[in-house]
Amino acid sequence: MDDAKKRAVILAVSVTQFAIPFMFSAVGVALPVIGREFGASGLDLSLIESMYIGGVAAVLLPFGRFADMHGREPVFRLGVLLYAIFTLLLGFAHDINVLTLLRMGQGLSGALTIATNMALLTDSVPPRERGRAMGIAVAAVYVGLSIGPYLGGLIATELGWRWIFYLGTIPLGISYIVSRINLKGKFHSSTEKFDYAGSGLVIFSVAAFVFGGTSLNTGWPGIVSLSAGLLGFIVFIFMQSRTEYPLVDLAVFKERLDFSEAALVQFISYAGTFGIVFLFSLYLQSIKAMTPHEAGTVLVVQPLIQAVLSPLVGKWADIYYPRVIAMMGMVVCTVGSIMGALVGPETSLFYLYSMFVMLGIGFALFSAPNMIILMGSVPPSKFGFASAITGALRTIGMVSSMVIIAIFLSVYMADAPVSHETGVAYMKVMHGALITLSGFCVFGVLISLRSVYRRFCGSGRVAK
Repeated sequence: MDDAKKRAVILAVSVTQFAIPFMFSAVGVALPVIGREFGASGLDLSLIESMYIGGVAAVLLPFGRFADMHGREPVFRLGVLLYAIFTLLLGFAHDINVLTLLRMGQGLSGALTIATNMALLTDSVPPRERGRAMGIAVAAVYVGLSIGPYLGGLIATELGWRWIFYLGTIPLGISYIVSRINLKGKFHSSTEKFDYAGSGLVIFSVAAFVFGGTSLNTGWPGIVSLSAGLLGFIVFIFMQSRTEYPLVDLAVFKERLDFSEAALVQFISYAGTFGIVFLFSLYLQSIKAMTPHEAGTVLVVQPLIQAVLSPLVGKWADIYYPRVIAMMGMVVCTVGSIMGALVGPETSLFYLYSMFVMLGIGFALFSAPNMIILMGSVPPSKFGFASAITGALRTIGMVSSMVIIAIFLSVYMADAPVSHETGVAYMKVMHGALITLSGFCVFGVLISLRSVYRRFCGSGRVAK
């Protein structure tokens, strides 16, 4: 591949790597403003985020498999184009239901790019330059997450929340133009079979899981839907072990315990921490009466700390023992989550900053070392699978975190808006959700401890 195309791929992928997390974190800080304009309840606002992440989770594995079979470049181009269109349309949404549906469309189209971007880099960049290229792409994710709360809050305060979507279309347009000019691959046929049954089941399971968690206040319909979603995941796993061309190669989990443990902790870490920013965005603006800009200056602390420390932690993990560092990260994340569960209406700003610093340090210590464990536990021929499955587990963890929050919102607040007047009920939601999320983190610590013990003591030798 010529240098021009290689640089174009790195640019196109990095821009989307920036835009998608930026769009999530920027919208998160603007949710209270959106809720006030549309008279939306806390449950409605949780749906905006749940439908977005749920859209990604539902189709990530099917889209990844389809791209492997029929061409990654056209799938990536289509994903960028559709994501840009949905982003622009979101700025014109006239009610909360339209906004939620467009947000789901944004998530579905985002899955097209998430399923292909790292594979495109692997295809386009020679091995000796691949680490640098992936480092740029990963840095773009952290930059998007870091400036999203601050810039999103500033835009929502000064220009209005709709401008987050209008301005967010610009980098996506750049990425599409670059990919359209340089990535000319077309869809092609494949002799392999596509797992339609497995794809349909995973889409149904995610949809039922999200709908059930956000509608428990309706009684039996919500309970049945939530149960059907959980049962669907179990049936999906059972089916994958008996399918000739599965979406998920379960043999890797059975044969490689290190990979299985690290993948499980990956899911747990996101399930236990992802929803914290959503909860505190509402808390800071509805209970503490901050503007979106002021709330953004608090929420930006966690991703900023993570962005600064992650490269350094990655170097440590290359030299020392990544299992120990990842375990320490889960411990610190657990402390941060428990600190969140102890927050009250009068909690000081210093305490809140300290909590987000802890979460930022914890995630920085956990993320890169755990990824090193995951990728180091499989042979090179399985790198693509390992990357895809960890992305899927991360996304399903995010969905689980938001569904847990939606359950508490459904039980304690139903259709009531989150405001200073409903502060007592919302604090019950926060405490219940954060105690539950902290429980996930504790479980992650126990699994990490087991992994460290097994590698250092169980085998009778010290191993990375």
